[in-house]
Amino acid sequence: MYYINYMHKEPCMVSHNTGMRWLNEVLRGYWKRCVNLFRMDTTTLLSLCNDLEMHYGLKPSRRMSFIEIVAMFLFTIVVGRQIGKCMRVFNIQVKLLVDV
Repeated sequence: MYYINYMHKEPCMVSHNTGMRWLNEVLRGYWKRCVNLFRMDTTTLLSLCNDLEMHYGLKPSRRMSFIEIVAMFLFTIVVGRQIGKCMRVFNIQVKLLVDV
C-alpha cells in the first residue's frame, strides 16, 4: 500500500501537445488569438523575445525555449491564469517534494 501511494508515480502530463506546439499554433494562427492571449501580435511578441535575448541576456532552460518562457509569463499575467492551468497549457511537469 505504501509503495502504491508514495513510490509508484505515473506522470501526470502525458500529452504530446507540448507548450511549443501550442505556442506555434497560436503564433501561426489567426492574429486575434495571439492578441487575446498575450495582448500583442505575433511580430511584437517575437520582437520582445529577441530584445530580451539579445540585450538583456534571457537564456533558455534545459526544457524550455526563451519564447516559451516569455509566452508563459505573459499568458499568466495577461489572462490571469492560475499556475495549474498554465502548467496544463504548456504541459509542464513539476516535481514536488512531499514530506511524509
